[in-house]
Amino acid sequence: MQDIDWCLTEDTPNPITDESTDQEREHSILWTRANRMCRLIAMRTMTDTVKGSIAETENAREYLESIAERFKESEKAEASMLLDSFISLKYTSAMSIREYIMQMIEISAKLAELNMPLDDHFVVHMALKSLPAQFNSLKTTYNTQKDKWTLNELIAVCVQEEERMKKDREVSVNLITKPQWKTAKGKGKLSAASTAISPGIKKNANWKKKSFKCFFCKKEGHMKRDCDKYKNWVVKKGLHKQETAKEK
Repeated sequence: MQDIDWCLTEDTPNPITDESTDQEREHSILWTRANRMCRLIAMRTMTDTVKGSIAETENAREYLESIAERFKESEKAEASMLLDSFISLKYTSAMSIREYIMQMIEISAKLAELNMPLDDHFVVHMALKSLPAQFNSLKTTYNTQKDKWTLNELIAVCVQEEERMKKDREVSVNLITKPQWKTAKGKGKLSAASTAISPGIKKNANWKKKSFKCFFCKKEGHMKRDCDKYKNWVVKKGLHKQETAKEK
């Protein structure tokens, strides 16, 4: 505010008299100017309705104090609203578990400022109680232990549990159910639908069969070991006797 807000922290100077020094005169003039500027700025930022409800005063500090009193909320009402928010607060997937617990801690701190402090163990208990059924195992673990958790320990344990549940959900999504063959009713045999070979499979099998090529006669449809010409050639050369001797 251009170094004019200092008039809000200093008291009103004494009126100028014939006995006032030059320094006192200068200080009074500067304070009066700064006070008038602060008051005008405050009035310009308010609506006519609010401006009309504030008592007129020439002192800028007193004027701002009147505004603060007019808009001051009841501590009891504020504490009641905060307590209702604390009790009704529920965890949702829209926020992380860390943010949720820290929100409860923030409300607890505001209640402490209004002379309504909440014990940390009570906050831990309420935080666990408000969690959904997915955290039941965590609640059981806490209830069966003798030691009580601090707020920091609660956050650490809940974050770890949240990460574990996220990983479990990812695994369950990636699981693929294996298809099972349907058997004929009452016979324990494969049904006709399951044993039928699709035209695409037959076509693929025929293609593979035709793709075989004999390295002896250079014809397609069979391999060298099944070639009749190759077998006759082996007999003619007497190679079949050598192969028989090797086998013995």
